Amino acid sequence: MSEATVRELEAFYGGYLDAFNRDDADAFARAFSYPNAMLTATHGMLLQANESETKAFLQGAIAALHARGWERSGVDRLQIWPFSDEMAMVIADITRYAGDGAVFDQGRACYMVRREGGDWKIVTFTEMKPPFSEATVQIG
Repeated sequence: MSEATVRELEAFYGGYLDAFNRDDADAFARAFSYPNAMLTATHGMLLQANESETKAFLQGAIAALHARGWERSGVDRLQIWPFSDEMAMVIADITRYAGDGAVFDQGRACYMVRREGGDWKIVTFTEMKPPFSEATVQIG
């Protein structure tokens, strides 16, 4: 595994999460490849063809989180599996915090990312909710 690739992906993910926490739609949308897909239990597969669709998704997600008292999201654990110098899987265990610092949601996010023009971009995003995000199954 390339240590440099892992460090690049850590920095990429940190910037992506920072954009999300700041509700910076432009920076958030730049973190994605186009088209991209989001897979959620609630909405099924959402295909986003361009930055404006991704910005609209972010605005809806942030509004829904704010309605629940959300202040910020943090990463408890980040796992990175480079498949090559150009593609990787990133899994983040996420905790969402209310304005008073209380935890109100936890889960896991799985991203497939690829390098485009020297930058890492999200190709797919999948959310995993507890208890599924806590399960580890080993076969064999």
